[in-house]
This record gives sequence, C-alpha cells and structure tokens, in this order.
Amino acid sequence: MIIGNGLLARSFALEFSTDPDIVVFASGVSNSSESRASEFARERALLDRALDQRRLLVYFGSCGVATAEQDPSPYMQHKQEMEARVLDSGHGLVLRLPQVVGSTSNPHTLINFMRDRILSGQSFTVWSKAQRNLIDVDDIAAIGGRLIRGHRIAPKPISVAAPQSLTVIEIVGLMERILGRKAHYVVEDRGAPLRIDADEACAAAADLGIDMGPGYAERILRKYYAP
Repeated sequence: MIIGNGLLARSFALEFSTDPDIVVFASGVSNSSESRASEFARERALLDRALDQRRLLVYFGSCGVATAEQDPSPYMQHKQEMEARVLDSGHGLVLRLPQVVGSTSNPHTLINFMRDRILSGQSFTVWSKAQRNLIDVDDIAAIGGRLIRGHRIAPKPISVAAPQSLTVIEIVGLMERILGRKAHYVVEDRGAPLRIDADEACAAAADLGIDMGPGYAERILRKYYAP
C-alpha cells in the first residue's frame, strides 16, 4: 500500500502499491523551509492513522536530522518527532534520505531551486562550508526495496544516501556545466560538513549493481536536468 502521490510514492508504487502487508508512507511535508504548525499537524494525523493499521510502515526521514544544529528548524524538529513515532510503534522502518533527485515540479527541492535561479539569472546565496548528498530517486526505490524486504523492522533509522557528499558550491558548478549558464550567487561563510553513515545502503547498491562511485552526482543531474 502506498500513501501519497508524489515523487517517492510513484517510485515505490511498482513494487509496493498492491502489497497488503507493507505501508509505504510517502505523503508529508515536502518543503524543508515549512514552519506552519497546521502542515505538521496534517502529516502527524495521517501518520497516526496509518500506524493504527498495525502493518509494517515505511517512513522517509531526513539525513539532516542526524546532522542538525543545536537549534534545529521547525521542519527538522517535526521529522525527529515523526521518526520517533514510527520507531516506537514496534512495526515501523525509517529510511533517512538526503537530497532526492528526480523528475518533479516541486520548486522547493534544492536542485530545482538552483536550476530556476540559474536559468532566470537571479542571484542566490550559497553557504561556503555547507555540503549536500545527492541520490537518484530510482536508486532510492531499488535500494529501499532491498532494505524493506530484508529488514522489515529496524530499531534505528537507516540512511539511504550516496557514499560522497559535495559542497553546495560544487553542486552549483555541476549545474552551471549541465545547463550551460553562469550562476549568480553570493557566498556566505556558513555551513558544515555533512556526515552520513550510508554503509548499509551502499552495500545494497553494490549488490544491485548500482554505481554510486566517482561522477555519480553529475550523472544523475545530467539524467534529469540536461537540456
């Protein structure tokens, strides 16, 4: 069973839409800048109803929860709460995701934001020390499917991410090369390295023949954003 109709929901639908024993919860707050309590409450209520079904529930958390600053944003606080709800249920699996790359009209994703700013010529701010981890949504579905079938229930979140993170400036450079346009941005001395333990996901990727080695980020960005 799939709850949701967005990018992740569509990617997992082929394998799990008719599975009577597994609920893939792919409907929630998709904007990491969200701060409205009403939006968080909507997801919380939907998740609680799904958990009441007493079937294995797969929830997509955020790798940012593990690397959040001492004063996390309302979005990260919400993700922490939802992850805890799922893990405490006794029949949940939390897959933490980094920056998902795929075909989506959502303007709030990092890469869509960069693309739109670069193509429009608008200036934007880049944190010099910030890092992000990019992964193809198709690879999430393949790796996630393997982990779901293999774990069923796990006592802690599992990060589904690429083995290497890039600085945001490096990602901007990739997008400039792919789009053939110069980005206009202001650099601020902020941010921090992104540390993700993705060993389990990388092992599953290797078993599936998914190459997440050098050049992975550029390959997936070209897949979805090359003219």
